[in-house]
Amino acid sequence: MNRNFSRKHMLGLAIALIVSAPALAANNEVVINQTSAPATEGNIANVSQAGDINVLSLNQNGSANSNVVQQDGVWLESYNNVTGNNNQVDTTQLADWHIASLDINGNDNNVTLSQDGFFNDAQLTLNGANNSTLLMQNGDQDEAIISLDGNGNNTEIQQLGNANWVNAGFVGNDNELLSQQTGDNNEAGMFNLSGDRNTFESEQMGNGNVGGVVGLTGDSNNFFVAQEGSANVFIATDVAGNDNLVDVLQTGNANEFTLQPLAGEQNLILVDQRGDGNVVAAPLGLSGNDNQVDVWQSGNTNAATFATEGDAHNIEIQQRGDGNSSEMLLTGSGNVGVIYSRGNNNAGGLALVGVSNSGNLQQVGDDNTAVVEIIGDDNNVMVQQRGNENNLFVNSEMAVTGSTVDVEQNGDINLVDLLVAGNGNTLDILQNGNGNWVAGDDGYFALSGNNGSLSVTQQGSDNLVLGAQGGDGNMMSVSQIGDFNTAIVVQN
Repeated sequence: MNRNFSRKHMLGLAIALIVSAPALAANNEVVINQTSAPATEGNIANVSQAGDINVLSLNQNGSANSNVVQQDGVWLESYNNVTGNNNQVDTTQLADWHIASLDINGNDNNVTLSQDGFFNDAQLTLNGANNSTLLMQNGDQDEAIISLDGNGNNTEIQQLGNANWVNAGFVGNDNELLSQQTGDNNEAGMFNLSGDRNTFESEQMGNGNVGGVVGLTGDSNNFFVAQEGSANVFIATDVAGNDNLVDVLQTGNANEFTLQPLAGEQNLILVDQRGDGNVVAAPLGLSGNDNQVDVWQSGNTNAATFATEGDAHNIEIQQRGDGNSSEMLLTGSGNVGVIYSRGNNNAGGLALVGVSNSGNLQQVGDDNTAVVEIIGDDNNVMVQQRGNENNLFVNSEMAVTGSTVDVEQNGDINLVDLLVAGNGNTLDILQNGNGNWVAGDDGYFALSGNNGSLSVTQQGSDNLVLGAQGGDGNMMSVSQIGDFNTAIVVQN
């Protein structure tokens, strides 16, 4: 059909081609329906089929549309429906048993689709204008589902390998999805997006990788995912807010990062996992404004869990070594929590509930354990442990306001165990050596009251402080230097 051919009203033009020459193809079928308004530029359909039992159904309604279809192989199916003006569609299917379904409604859209291999399936639904889609599948049993509703959206998907799957759903304008998958059983997501200028980039290499996002409401969101290895998983589920950025890099085996609801504005989450069996869960995710999370894990069997609620959170978890585990819960506004662990089999925990809380927990060595829990307002905690098999327990039973805990341990098998209740407490403990205690776990330390202060400094080996402090305005200071010292202190 000559594009410059001047035509009057053309309605219901149907061309059915059945080519049955044995030297060319057998049992191929083409059905073309084109409709354009009077005194408008006509549509162009350029069809080439070679092979056996191929099927093409092409419907164009509008003007200046161009649809180019090339099928060469066995049992290829192409269903192209275009309504609008100046749409450009190019479909190429090679080898055996591919299915391409295109439904375009709008103007100035550009679609390029290429499938090669065995039994690949591509489904494209496009509503809007100035959208661009580039889809290439080269492998066996690959599947791509793309649904765009809006203007100026861009999708570029390249799948190499077998049984890859990608699903992109946009509602809005200027959204972008760039996905490249190499290997087997890879998946990339982005299901129900609502908003403008969202970006999702996914590059997956290896086996069993899974992308994510699933639900999003907001503007200017960015997601960058790069996974290389086997059985990597990233899922964000329900995301709401503006200016969110999630950047995930996972390299190794069985890595997993799951962030459930993310709500608020100006959230930033960066997760980098390298090694085997790493997990970052973040149950119930983030809620509030101005949240920032930076998690970096390297080694084997690392695990990190964080949950926040409120405004202006700042969370940082870094782990190096094997078998590390960290948990962090921040509730309120202006919370800052940092957990740093280097070594093997370290375990941490930090929970701050209230307003303007801050915590710092660092462990260097092997088999260290630390648990800090404070409920109240204006709390400040710093714990630093170096050496092997250090143990710390600091707890507050609902009555602490404005407390400060500063503990540093250096050596082997040090122990601090405190149960804190009251207001305005200040604790400062420094232990350097081996086998030091500031006792607890039923033998003893319990602090209760208001305005109390405790400072313990021990250097040497096998030092011990047992004590209890209760009442108002109490103050305790113990300093021991040497070996085998013992102090028992009770204040009421």
